[in-house]
Amino acid sequence: MPKLVLHTLHLSPPCRAVEMTAKALGLELDQQPVNLLTGDHLKPEFLKLNPQHTIPVLDDGGTIIPESHAIMIYLVTKYAKDDALYPKDAVKQARVNAALHFESGVLFARMRFILERILFGGQPDIPEDRAEYVRKSYRLLEDTLVDAYVAGDHLTVADFSCVSTIASVAGVVPMEASEYPKIHAWIDRLKQLPYYEEANGSGATELAKFVLSKAEANGTTRVSATLHVIPRNGHMSNIKLYTATLSPPGRAVQLTAHLLGLPLDIVPIDLMAGDHRTAEFLKLNPQHTIPVIADGGIVLRDSHAIIIYLVQKYGKKEHSHLYPEDPVTRAKINAALHFDSGVLFSRLRFYFEPILYGGSSELPQHKIDYLRKGYELLNDALVDDYIVGNTLTLADLSCIATIATMEAFFPMDDRAKYRKLVAWIDRMSRLPDYDRFNQQGAV
Repeated sequence: MPKLVLHTLHLSPPCRAVEMTAKALGLELDQQPVNLLTGDHLKPEFLKLNPQHTIPVLDDGGTIIPESHAIMIYLVTKYAKDDALYPKDAVKQARVNAALHFESGVLFARMRFILERILFGGQPDIPEDRAEYVRKSYRLLEDTLVDAYVAGDHLTVADFSCVSTIASVAGVVPMEASEYPKIHAWIDRLKQLPYYEEANGSGATELAKFVLSKAEANGTTRVSATLHVIPRNGHMSNIKLYTATLSPPGRAVQLTAHLLGLPLDIVPIDLMAGDHRTAEFLKLNPQHTIPVIADGGIVLRDSHAIIIYLVQKYGKKEHSHLYPEDPVTRAKINAALHFDSGVLFSRLRFYFEPILYGGSSELPQHKIDYLRKGYELLNDALVDDYIVGNTLTLADLSCIATIATMEAFFPMDDRAKYRKLVAWIDRMSRLPDYDRFNQQGAV
């Protein structure tokens, strides 16, 4: 077996999630430290490994895999003796995928919102609105833990991913056991793993201490895949999609289904009217997010998990390019899907949530700049015609739904600056019925 080299930083939650996965699989990692605070991730030699300049990055004998979620799936797929940590069954796998995207798009994204301003922006505090934004993610996780683990009744890579972030952010934004008993019980369960403290616990504690010390130095000392079974109605019916036309994730599912030739029964969800918080909808998805699909007796949430599930269950040979079986290509697609949930869409949500649900009329420039940074990151990642190589994949369908909305509200300031991104958008606009299934909803 070639040497597994992990470019990492033990303080980083995503890096620690990979470390736990490797420990669970009995794999040895040659850990190469990357110091973000001194700019190691921006050096030319590192940018050759990952133009998005993020960690962790895995080098498996010359095969380069960026992004923690993609790395974990890759390691299990290639090296595990069984599929317990990442099931092959399409439904169980979709549940794990949904939990992974909940971590990247909600838990880690919200942690990043509060920590970046201290670690890289020189700010001394955490505004209350951002702290509350993190507490809401605690509540979502608490509501999601209907079983012993985040994706069912046994340990999976989703637990490694979620606990690496939760254990870190809880040291900065306290999480009382009385208010979140299921989360604390889940953490205690994971602490029983023989490798937990070495691979995660110590790093989480170190990160919290470092953030607090950084805040003090800056000037102050203050500082989801739930699967739900519903009865069959006795005959085959179209897949139900609970969505809203304005929702980028919902449109990604529609684009995918259309390419697969799958008819969908659209169940409109009016977020402004609170349809997603009704008792009926919460039975489908306790995280009260869209889209959700009901496929016979199976209900699945999270657009990224859904589109993978649809291809795996209904895709024909001519659709294999959307999510190929090759583990390396699949890992790259998974990385891009998490880039959508954890960077592109999370920044879009960070901007719009206070306006849509909080009644805010503010249009802060720093949020717009933060959102537009996503254009730069995606442009740098586009080294081929599509996000992963020269063939259309699920990564493109997911990202274009978000990018189209970003562009509708916040056009690129200089399109010549994003030449590769503009060409990709033009290429995507030629998909069959693109305007109908994406662009009309974006604008």
